[in-house]
Amino acid sequence: MSELANKVSLVIVTYYTGPALWKCLKAAVKQVDEVIIVNNGNGAKTVNRLIRFCDGNVKARLIDGHGNIGFASACNLGAFNSQHDLLMFLNPDAILHLNTVDRLRVCLLRLPAMSVVGARLLNESGTEQRGGRRGKLTLWSALVSLSGLCRLEKFSSLFANMHWEKQALPKQPIEVHSISGACMMFRKLGYETLGGFDEKYFLHVEDLDICRVVKSSNGKVVFVPDAEVTHIGSTSRVGVLAVNWHKSKGLIRYFAKFSNSTPELTLVYLISPLIAGAIMARALVLLMRN
Repeated sequence: MSELANKVSLVIVTYYTGPALWKCLKAAVKQVDEVIIVNNGNGAKTVNRLIRFCDGNVKARLIDGHGNIGFASACNLGAFNSQHDLLMFLNPDAILHLNTVDRLRVCLLRLPAMSVVGARLLNESGTEQRGGRRGKLTLWSALVSLSGLCRLEKFSSLFANMHWEKQALPKQPIEVHSISGACMMFRKLGYETLGGFDEKYFLHVEDLDICRVVKSSNGKVVFVPDAEVTHIGSTSRVGVLAVNWHKSKGLIRYFAKFSNSTPELTLVYLISPLIAGAIMARALVLLMRN
């Protein structure tokens, strides 16, 4: 067996992340065999500190000088430069809990080659965060979720919430429709065979996309409940409106990409303004609350 077998390369993409980045890196180097930091944009002070961090940590490497190429492209760049058989992605504001990497690895190695596993995301309060385990994304489920119609789920499954964080926590890993790109692990060969993240997504929805590709490639998408990560969130300097605009474009691209007919594609473009409007409206509400 290769000495690289079962070792983990971790890719962290950072863009003006802030103080959470250092907590993320400190926890990460304790659990993985290689940390690849992809600098999509940070101030000179932060870049210099990253250089010093890598100089002082034999596991860590910095990829720099390419500018902000988007999250998906930066993940693929980090993956291309990774050395080990298992490939993990972690947001720069996500803090690994003890044994999270090992629990993801054990689960992944029991699954088909094209599979992906993801962690349970926690808020700083310890409550489960949205996104770690999700149902099927369709035009209808997106509208139900974005509009708040999911509040009617108790009356009819027609209004089922695609986000499952409020459901009872499973005792064992379970197969789901999608997990979060904030913390996910693949076999590197499987990731490469899948084509990596679709680089036409700049920020957001690339994780939903690759989960769908995994399932269509006879792989499994699995949520690992005892692999936990505290995801601080909203640490980047990027504005809420900009982030949500990219999310809007990503969702529209997702539905267009996976439409199966001309009528379905037409429906996507007809409904697109509603999707974008709902996302941006929620972003505005968030801004006003803050």
